Amino acid sequence: MAPCVRRGCRAVGLASLVALWTGGSSAWASLADLLKEPQFKRLELAPIAPALAATVASTYPVASASSGVVYAYNPALDTLERQTGVAGPIIGERAETIGKGQLNLAVSYSYVDLTSINGDDLDSLLNRPRVNGKRIVFPVQGVVTLADGRLANFLPVRVVADLDVQAHIVAPSITYGITNGFDVNATLPLLRTSLDVTTHTQVPDPRFPTFALPPGNPNAQVASRSASGDDVGIGDLLLRAKWVPLRGDWVDVATQLGLALPTGSRNNFQGTGTTRLQPTLIFSHVYGRFEPLVNVDIDLNTNDVSRSVVGWAAGGTAQVLNRLSVSAVFLGRHELAPLAEPLTTPFFFQIERNDQYAASVGYRWRLAASGFVSANAIVPLNDQGLHAAVIPTLELEYAF
Repeated sequence: MAPCVRRGCRAVGLASLVALWTGGSSAWASLADLLKEPQFKRLELAPIAPALAATVASTYPVASASSGVVYAYNPALDTLERQTGVAGPIIGERAETIGKGQLNLAVSYSYVDLTSINGDDLDSLLNRPRVNGKRIVFPVQGVVTLADGRLANFLPVRVVADLDVQAHIVAPSITYGITNGFDVNATLPLLRTSLDVTTHTQVPDPRFPTFALPPGNPNAQVASRSASGDDVGIGDLLLRAKWVPLRGDWVDVATQLGLALPTGSRNNFQGTGTTRLQPTLIFSHVYGRFEPLVNVDIDLNTNDVSRSVVGWAAGGTAQVLNRLSVSAVFLGRHELAPLAEPLTTPFFFQIERNDQYAASVGYRWRLAASGFVSANAIVPLNDQGLHAAVIPTLELEYAF
């Protein structure tokens, strides 16, 4: 479906998900193409487009494949019994399975509003005066006489760019117990992504006083330019399988293998554009009303293994009331290399290899015998890479 793109206006609301297969056509192939608009020509925004397309989708949260509802086999009764203890976290995996023949349906909603990159605010990206000996300049017709009497055929430009990147993510998920120790899960997110671009330019750039113009010169100008667009589509399909080879008195151990297929549009910020394998080692154990967990994983980029990502999670969930469990999980993400090619002229920011840390805090409330409503928030703990100030997630699930 072609993205709906408009100049100088902004599409808002999650309601467009209802119209998933409807929408207008436009001359723009994708949201990333907004940065290549003729009105932004000479502002050096076009090189940012592939960098954003390669990295935005990697910021999206993925809810746990572990069901909040767990059934355990009772050999005395020769049946599965629902466990009413700790419900587990929304973000982070635990070594619990749902139980043979049991089915869990869940749907989560996350909102991502990217606000910074490498500590710089995306709504006020100021161009660097010089990069590799180059400047952002506007040509002038003929020549212009500067304040000091010299002649010039170009003028340097000061650019402040405001990039507003948002995503509304609805992720249906299904988990089924093949055996008492083996689960399979499928998750296919639906996304509404949007990009608003506004630039404020000043000619000449006051950081170059030698290019100052005499009062009243018509080449001195301040201007704003804007374009915006949105698109609705599916994200990357994620298939996961979890096996529990060890249940001990002190620790339970599980392995999980994920396969992410590039079904989402990379240039519309809905997918990574690569097939990824995600092996995960999971340690957890329930001690009364508390369940600690540790995860270690690697997100293998099958297109370019050098751009894989090592991750970890450490935290726990406590059952504070019979129906309420709260969780806190610390997350780490370590890129082996930059996720995209470094920019040759990084006037606004550079794509770098990042080590990112975040905290995930949430709760699960038992609605009925086999249902939960959950809420979670992910907050960054450092400035590296692309970040949202907070990523909220809501989830509903029910086991059959």
